[in-house]
Amino acid sequence: MKREENTNLPFDKKMIRFMTRALIISTILIIFVSAVSTIVSLINKSTQMAMKEVDAMTANTENNFMQYYDLIWSVNLNDHIQTYLKEEENQQETIKNAYSVLDSISNMNRNVNFISVMKEDDGFLIKGNAIPNWLPDYKKQIYDDYNNSINMRNNVMRMVWSKSYSMKDRYSLSIYYPLYSNSVIDERLGTLCININDANLQQLMSDKNVGGEFAVNTFFVHKDGHIIMPMDEKGNGKQLEGLDFHNSKQGTISSNTGIIIYKKLSGWDFYYVTHIGWWELAKDSVWTVMLLLLLLGGLIVLFIRIARQMVEMAYEPWGKIVTAMEKVSEGELETRVSIEDDAPDMKVVEKGFNSMMDQIIKLMEQVKAEEYQMNQMRLNALHSQIQPHFLYNTLDCIHWQAVVSGNRDISNMVKALATYYRTCLSKGKDIITLQQELDYVKNYLYIQRMRYGEILNYEIIAEPGLEKVAIPKLTLQPLVENAIYHGIKSTEGREGHIIIRVLDISPDIEIYVEDDGAGMSQDRVEEMNQSIEVFDEEFGWGVRSVNRRLQLFCGEKYGLTYKKNIKGGVTVKVLIPNTHYTRGKDSQNDESFDSR
Repeated sequence: MKREENTNLPFDKKMIRFMTRALIISTILIIFVSAVSTIVSLINKSTQMAMKEVDAMTANTENNFMQYYDLIWSVNLNDHIQTYLKEEENQQETIKNAYSVLDSISNMNRNVNFISVMKEDDGFLIKGNAIPNWLPDYKKQIYDDYNNSINMRNNVMRMVWSKSYSMKDRYSLSIYYPLYSNSVIDERLGTLCININDANLQQLMSDKNVGGEFAVNTFFVHKDGHIIMPMDEKGNGKQLEGLDFHNSKQGTISSNTGIIIYKKLSGWDFYYVTHIGWWELAKDSVWTVMLLLLLLGGLIVLFIRIARQMVEMAYEPWGKIVTAMEKVSEGELETRVSIEDDAPDMKVVEKGFNSMMDQIIKLMEQVKAEEYQMNQMRLNALHSQIQPHFLYNTLDCIHWQAVVSGNRDISNMVKALATYYRTCLSKGKDIITLQQELDYVKNYLYIQRMRYGEILNYEIIAEPGLEKVAIPKLTLQPLVENAIYHGIKSTEGREGHIIIRVLDISPDIEIYVEDDGAGMSQDRVEEMNQSIEVFDEEFGWGVRSVNRRLQLFCGEKYGLTYKKNIKGGVTVKVLIPNTHYTRGKDSQNDESFDSR
């Protein structure tokens, strides 16, 4: 009815409505632009002021660091220090001269707490204005700080900012640098440690985060994003939220809490970063913005009536979409929409909705097929389970009869067979550890070796630390069985070898089953790689079933790959995720994949 009335309106009425709407929209835009321009202007001014302060701090710190660098080289190139480092058994005169050099440097640089020269053979000198003699073992603390240090420059010069050497919980800067021979290239003789009271960093520590995240705060940050100064209450530098330098020397970043202004120290791995909170940037224009908002609120009330009519007109085609979605939510997946509106965007919506429903039906059919495959695999696993207690008791009787008869070969073979079936059954579990799977294959190979004699040799090589990796049960045995029956056995009596290798290529694990048997042509290898992707429920525990179980348990990117090897045989690669085996509390099979 309203659409008909609107259509029948005179031309002047239509123009009045159009002009009114245009005026309201223009007014809102003007208010918005005014508010934004005011805030942007204040942000630009604050940013420029902060950038000047960052430039000044950066210049001061660069000068200080260059002084420290020059100081390091004055020690490194000193003849007395070089003599001390090169002598295997230092003479008293050598030690005295080296101490004299360190003492002279400490006297000329009052901000140096101490200087320590550490030889590669555990020799140790320390001199300075504030040696931490009160520490039980300050030598160990110096070495510990070196192990916790971070890179300053060129992956050689390192530093630690800590309060390890102060009785008053004051932070100091420890700089470490390798000492090299001045006569033999790249011959490292020791390490230099200089502990310094850096005025710039001390000032930064005293002003730390006074106003919280919404005020102005300055940080000294390593290039990896971790804050060096100021430290938190526990003495740990945290990661500054929203900070990503992108290897640039200076710039600004907008974060959830404000504007971040940063600049890199030229030649060093550090940045000065100033964070200005949004409230600090916008508080001077609050009253202006509030007045604009009040005016905007009045205009919005006036605009509601007009907007309502516009929404009703625009919403009609969407109403059909909503009705169709309600039918879908009730289970009517065959629902489709037909929109009479000739607008291109509505045609796109119509096509997209109908295409989405077709895709949903297709995906549901795919899920049903995969669920059917999983159920078939579990049914096959159940069919493969026999009465374990009866089997174990029978094998145990055979084992002891063989022991009594003195036949160790039969005894060992029966024990291997019992272990084989225990792993095969594994209390109905689908997931076991890699160690259990390898033990299972090892017993299987032992039995086959007893059967075929000396024509079968095998070796299992696994990197340490992978014993608890989770793997679907009966993954490797079918591959080994194929290697024996289709590879080694086909060589008509020639001695064959099977090698199983387990490699950690984090985040995944690669397992190779390699034989030097009859081999396959390249066309046959390619045919195998294509055919294993096709599930066949009658294929049993063959390679197709192994490949499909790996994909169902681990993901679509995992599974088997065949290739020829240089020995003339075939190698099959098994790719599984590097995940720990864990026992799930609610899982039916009492296991689950747990990412490391």
